[in-house]
Amino acid sequence: MSKRPTEASAPPPRYRQVADALRAAIDDGRLADNEALPSERELTEQHQVSRDTIRKAVRLLEDHGLVYSDHGRGTFVAPALVRRMSRYIDGFSEDTRQRGGLPTQRILNLEFSPATMAIAQLLQLESGHPLTRVRRVRLTNGVPVGLHDAYFPLPPGVKLELQEVERARSLYQLLMERAGFAPVEAVENLFAASADAEEARLLGVPEGAPLLVCERITLSDRREPIEYCLMKYVSSYRYSARITQSSRLA
Repeated sequence: MSKRPTEASAPPPRYRQVADALRAAIDDGRLADNEALPSERELTEQHQVSRDTIRKAVRLLEDHGLVYSDHGRGTFVAPALVRRMSRYIDGFSEDTRQRGGLPTQRILNLEFSPATMAIAQLLQLESGHPLTRVRRVRLTNGVPVGLHDAYFPLPPGVKLELQEVERARSLYQLLMERAGFAPVEAVENLFAASADAEEARLLGVPEGAPLLVCERITLSDRREPIEYCLMKYVSSYRYSARITQSSRLA
């Protein structure tokens, strides 16, 4: 199946813009823990959108665990601990910063390649669909902790350059700005493997050392697969993931 073409310059939907504004207010403390959100009427006037748009924005925040509804009373900001536990997906950089570490990366290669049959099936594309592949060594405080091999079906007209990927504070953030990339949830498969000679050299571990392998399919807010990533971590890296039984995404 082919993805529908996406305009590279198209801004995110209005409900996402409203949701992002509310999330920023929560993150910087303008909306405190357990504080009620402004009423629908106030939000529609503030953002100049319809009530339906406000409802979709609030529902998206609720699905992400950032707010909660109390029937008959309103919608409130979830406590910080709950928000940290409830985020569907954090990039390596954000996760490392939250742990007090300094995330960096070394780009091994950035290339454009046709999707193999296996990856095409995972991303719901036709075999041979053009993909952007980014292979990186991920480091925490200068120490290699993982290898990430990511594949993205970018919109027509969007092309990543090596220099901008190297400079990016977060690849996800760069893709959000350049391609409307909207990672919300991930489906992961975890297993163990032994480091081959190249992996051992890149990660600074003995050949045959145990690695934690994570295969990740990242989904957009429309539940469309937008990334396939194969991640391999050294045994000293503490990997954590949120596992949900079901998710309601707008």
